[in-house]
Amino acid sequence: MNVIIITRENVERVTRWRGERSGTHTYLQAQVDGEWCQVVVTRSDPACLPPRSLRLKVGEYVWHPPGMRRGR
Repeated sequence: MNVIIITRENVERVTRWRGERSGTHTYLQAQVDGEWCQVVVTRSDPACLPPRSLRLKVGEYVWHPPGMRRGR
């Protein structure tokens, strides 16, 4: 599985998000260009990531940053 940092430049390529549980941790993953990638959560651009409540959610979901429309 590839590892990716989500930024303003690539967030529009994310089609789905999911939380994967491993032991006591939930890992955020994003489907980018049809491939699931492990997301490195950084503080550099938090607006590009789902809110913490969703990042800890197990399972798949769709989320887009407010103000960042798809196809822009």
